[in-house]
Order: sequence, then C-alpha cells, then structure tokens
Amino acid sequence: MATKLPTEPISGQLYPEIKGKPGGRTFQNPPFHPNILNVGGANKATNPGNWNPYNPGGDKNFNRGIIISGPDVIDGLTNSDTYIVNFLYNPSTIQESRGLDTNNGVLPSWARNPDDPGRYNTSLNTAINFSLLFDRTYELWDAKYRHTLGGVFGVRADVEAFYNLMGINSFVSQSKSAIVGKTDIPGDFQGQADVVVQGPMQMIPSYLSFGYHSAGSLEYFGYISSFNVTYTHFTQKMVPVRCAVDVTFTVTPPVQSTDKTSNSG
Repeated sequence: MATKLPTEPISGQLYPEIKGKPGGRTFQNPPFHPNILNVGGANKATNPGNWNPYNPGGDKNFNRGIIISGPDVIDGLTNSDTYIVNFLYNPSTIQESRGLDTNNGVLPSWARNPDDPGRYNTSLNTAINFSLLFDRTYELWDAKYRHTLGGVFGVRADVEAFYNLMGINSFVSQSKSAIVGKTDIPGDFQGQADVVVQGPMQMIPSYLSFGYHSAGSLEYFGYISSFNVTYTHFTQKMVPVRCAVDVTFTVTPPVQSTDKTSNSG
C-alpha cells in the first residue's frame, strides 16, 4: 500500500507529529511503486514497504543496498531516531580507494605502548564512491499515490531521506500562524509547530551495505563525506521525477552494534 503523508521529515514543511518513544522511530524513503520493482523481473520479490529491514524473509528476495544511521548501528546511542535510505537499484560499479596518510598522527600498532588498550576512531583514508538512480515515475502517474510522499515530492522524498541521514535537516519551533500558506501539509495552524529547515551537513556514523542481509556482500562503516544529486526529469509542475545521486563514503573503524535487531521496530 502507498504510504500516507506525513511520514518523513521534508525540508520547508511541518515536521510530522508521529507518535513513538525517543529512539524507537524509524524514518526512511517511502516504498517504491510495484511497477518499478517489476522492471526486469529480478526486483519483483522485494518491496521496501512490506520489507522489514531486520527480518526480510525468503531467500528469493533481491538484496538491495541500504544505509542506516542511529541507535541500531552505534552501541550506547539512545534518544535518537533511526534514519534509513533504501536503494531502488544497486550501483553498477563501486569504487574503493585507499591511500597512505602520513600526517594523521595515529601511531601504528608496532609503535604503540603495549599497555595502551585504546583504539582510535578516525578516518582510514579509505573512500567508497558509487552512484545511485531513483525514479518516481509511477508514483506521480498513479492516482492512488496522489497523497503520498512519492506522489507529491517525486524523487525529492529520496533525496530528503539522505538529508535526514546526513544531519542536514533539523527542526525549528515556530508559531504556526507565521507559516500559514508556506507549507503543503494540511493541519491545524494553532500554537507552535516544528518546521524542517536545512543546515550544514554533519559527520553521522552510518552503516553501508550493498546487499543487505547477504553474507558475502560489500559492507562498510563510516560516514557520507560527499553528496551530489542531479535531477534529470520533471513533471509539467516541475516536480523531479528522476535523479542520479553520487556518494562518497569515508570508512572508519567500526563501532557499530553487533546486534542490529535490538531496536528494530
């Protein structure tokens, strides 16, 4: 089924008042239309709308890539929401580059005091580069999706999922009377409201997998250090239909939880 508005923080809009204990909420880009999943046949068994990322079920599913940030991937992190970006298609090429950084100030293991149990959590001078494609043609075409995130914002809903994960989107409390006419989300404009605003990109520890729940897939821990989006197709109302996303992911030593099911919801 289509996801009803509002389910995801969108910049320039009212923050959705979603019930749930702190740290127990999960935000992710909305489900993809069944028609786009059926392209090529291989995607037919997987629909993110009905797919629990922690219990996908069935070996016939097409293993998509995923990026996760929040308490599920960081030990001891509480009072924080989980943000997920589901890939529509896996990238056709993945570039992994490593280099020697002689100025990072981190002593190699052979030069350290054997009584020092500490572990540095710093960049490994390793970068993962890949490109993704998102397409919301069918959501903008299907009348049943008219009041969904994909049917209103197109691929901007997928881009905003990245913005949430990267800490670009934040919330500012304003008087609802001051923002009447400045939001597409209907509601009772009385009292205070949290508005989603954009700020600087932040270094958010994240888990990246190019085949989630596939034992042999490529996976990394680190943060998104560069993000570029190119919108390639629009409706007559200038709603972006398709986009290409270029991502650079900087790898760090893993500090992720060994049990990603501890906060699944």
